[in-house]
Amino acid sequence: MRRAAIVERAWSNGGRAVRRTFVGIIAGAALFAGAAQAVVLSVEITKRVPVLEGRIFGEAGAYELIEGVVHFGFDPQNEANARVSDIALAPRNAKGLVEASADFVVVQPVDPAKRRGLGLFDVPNRGRRLGLTAMNRVPLDFMAPATLDPTKAADWGDGFLMEEGLSILWVGWQADVPKAPGMLGLRVPVARQKDGTKIRGLARSDWVLDAPIDRLALSVDGHLPIPAAEPGSSQNVLTRRRSREGEREIVPHRSWQFDATRTAIVSKSLFWGRSQFEAGWIYELVYVAEDPPLVGLGFAAYRDFASFALFDEKCPFPVKRSVADGASQSGRFLRHLLYEGFHVDEAGRSVFDGVIIRIGGAGRGGFNHRFAQPGRVGNPFANFFYPGDEFPFTSRTSEWKDERGGLLDRARATGALPRIFQINGGYEYWGRAAALIHMSADGVADVEPLENERLYHIAGAPHFAATAFPPPENSLVVPGLYRGNPLETSGIQRALLVRMLEWVDGDEPPPPSNVPTIAAGTLLPPEKIAFPLTELVRPRSPHVAYPLDFGPNWPAGILDFQPPKAVAPFAIRVPGVDRFGNEATGVRPIELRVPIGTHAPFALRTGAPFATDEMVGYIGSFAPFARRDVDRRQGDRRPSIETLYPSAETYREAVEQAVTALVEEGFLLPRDRDGAIEAALARWRWATGAP
Repeated sequence: MRRAAIVERAWSNGGRAVRRTFVGIIAGAALFAGAAQAVVLSVEITKRVPVLEGRIFGEAGAYELIEGVVHFGFDPQNEANARVSDIALAPRNAKGLVEASADFVVVQPVDPAKRRGLGLFDVPNRGRRLGLTAMNRVPLDFMAPATLDPTKAADWGDGFLMEEGLSILWVGWQADVPKAPGMLGLRVPVARQKDGTKIRGLARSDWVLDAPIDRLALSVDGHLPIPAAEPGSSQNVLTRRRSREGEREIVPHRSWQFDATRTAIVSKSLFWGRSQFEAGWIYELVYVAEDPPLVGLGFAAYRDFASFALFDEKCPFPVKRSVADGASQSGRFLRHLLYEGFHVDEAGRSVFDGVIIRIGGAGRGGFNHRFAQPGRVGNPFANFFYPGDEFPFTSRTSEWKDERGGLLDRARATGALPRIFQINGGYEYWGRAAALIHMSADGVADVEPLENERLYHIAGAPHFAATAFPPPENSLVVPGLYRGNPLETSGIQRALLVRMLEWVDGDEPPPPSNVPTIAAGTLLPPEKIAFPLTELVRPRSPHVAYPLDFGPNWPAGILDFQPPKAVAPFAIRVPGVDRFGNEATGVRPIELRVPIGTHAPFALRTGAPFATDEMVGYIGSFAPFARRDVDRRQGDRRPSIETLYPSAETYREAVEQAVTALVEEGFLLPRDRDGAIEAALARWRWATGAP
């Protein structure tokens, strides 16, 4: 084993000594019998600074922030890498390794003696550090400094993660992350045929147009696009349709073309005016692409970064135990990582003691196939028919027609299963088919989680709270119904993180799984859900997960059919509701235990030019109770505030009891008790107009 020391230089900055790596390189890794030298080739540390000028975070003391680039070398012959799509067609260095590099950030206690020894490996979400903001209660802003380059006290929130003594680590895994300051990305090679010729295949993009436009980018949400390889090819086909399953009509080639960069299509000028892609349609483009990047190396990079911190004695950010954490796209990444077996490194060692999958629903993603687009996700009414919603969904082995399998079959075969939390809100049942993680794919029977696993449903929660409380008046869709569900879940999320840390650190079992079930009659077909007010209308359909046929080469990660062939969908089930219209089971937040309104985990496309009965992505709806019985609108069968809570003291007592229950159940930390009570009292003042 060969290693070189990290080289650092010290200089003065206003009288304060600053140490920063000039050319920090750690060379080497482990040698394995019959394999090339592999894993982490070198680490370049480009920044090493104190957090908030040495602020003390409880017993953990001062923290430091380290940024840099890690260089990987993956052995394509090692079984641990065999499931990376196209790795056999990747270029290799002189030692036979496939190289890649990634941005990384580490936040750790400065004093090694004060480090807990537990690393929280937060999976970047589209290149951003959302775990820090979510757990430290920084207001949600996807492009704020807190997610990209935290420097001010407000960017670090209340310091919760640091006060836990954790080392927090991020590494770029996504090859199509937009190039912008603070974004954590991964640089990977492209696959070529063995004779060196370029690989071509079909790629696809789609767009839901609520306004006319004359240019459509091939990428989603600003991600790096897959350029068109042959703009004049007859295989480039643009279609449009009115609905998700609607019949496609071909848009004539004469009315559109690729732009000069081949990363967008534009409408052509017709006669005296300029044509546009019209509102009210779903446009879909299938086109010829070339040079597929090895997107699947993201799994190996994330794995080997953790392995480096755990097992390499020269690592500048060592940890003894590890918990992977990811939300939304990052949660689906972790589901997919476990499915593929990438929690085990090239030496056969498990690199995660615990895994927390937050708001990932039942999906995986476009994380490991030819011409994959990791930034896309199948939503109820966006990004249709992309890889992700694929059997198997449950951790235990289950059946679907002639298929049989479990999400963790490969992981179980290694004998190295981590402890797992899967945490979903109400939105994930309506918008990401979350019921499929604990029921049969036909919706007939419940499927129990594994012994090493807990499943939690945070009742009524949106994917994220689009609005803080109180909801702004301009979010009123109709009188009495707001677009945006302000239900806030960070208290429950923080408590569950601590429960996982206790499970990993001290073998203390967490609370039992808490999800709606078919057996109890609390997990129902959506048409069985009836809300007690006319303003709150069910969507036409929750997110539909379809079995998709991508062609005979799909097991190798190659899509022959674009778009894929969709057959009869998997079953859809959603949580039942109580007399207030709130989800009746799961981990119920204070807002549902002592309600002042209905927190629905979905919202409709009200006001859009078409498909107004379909769901908006990610957000929910909120319908407050009437203050008095005489104020109730026609069709509102819910009790008024004055009926539920005759006085402010009645309400406060109910809140305090609910907070105590959440703490005792393990879903709220004692440190968050007072804040939960104050937030509830603020809701009371808003609902009643009290000062």
